[in-house]
Amino acid sequence: MPGDGSPPLTPTGGTARDWLTRELAKPAYADQRTLLQRLWDWAMDRLQDLLNGVGSALPVYVLIPLLLVIFGLAIFALTRLRGGDSTDAGPERDGVLTDIDLTADQLRRRAAQAASDGAHSAAFVDYFRAVARRAEERALLIPQPGRTAHEVGAELAPYFPAQAAGLRAAATHFDQIRYGGATATSADVEQVRSLDQAVDHARPLHAQVTA
Repeated sequence: MPGDGSPPLTPTGGTARDWLTRELAKPAYADQRTLLQRLWDWAMDRLQDLLNGVGSALPVYVLIPLLLVIFGLAIFALTRLRGGDSTDAGPERDGVLTDIDLTADQLRRRAAQAASDGAHSAAFVDYFRAVARRAEERALLIPQPGRTAHEVGAELAPYFPAQAAGLRAAATHFDQIRYGGATATSADVEQVRSLDQAVDHARPLHAQVTA
């Protein structure tokens, strides 16, 4: 390794990472700095050694590739850390009717076509959207594109007590399909289609809706 009396070598990416790992394992680095701060400080120390011409400074043709590897690792680590934060926060969820300009009947027709084509998940999603859109058309829900599936189920349940459990279950399945990678079966599609019909034909119980 550089600094032990052996001839200087141009390190490969793996060798450079090994040197960096050994360097950061030294007691001097056992502090509260972030990994990014440690990488930066170590790189600056090596650069200072080179400028001052002291100790075990690496040759320029070795240091420059090594610093490039270090900076690349630092950027990668920062990207992974930020990505981890986004994952912990959970996926960002659009509203049920975000960017959807179709009427309830149009959504039902699209859902029926998707079901006919075997696209059961798409059919399930559109039938649930039809439930939400029809509630807006009946003035049960104030149009709000950002309203989530959970909010649709929770806000409609007091109007339709007999369908409350079905609304909440359908909302959960909607989220699982859109954001959890779940799929729908033909039986699921028939269930949400029947729910849409039941809600559409039921008389809402306005007196039971609390402010």
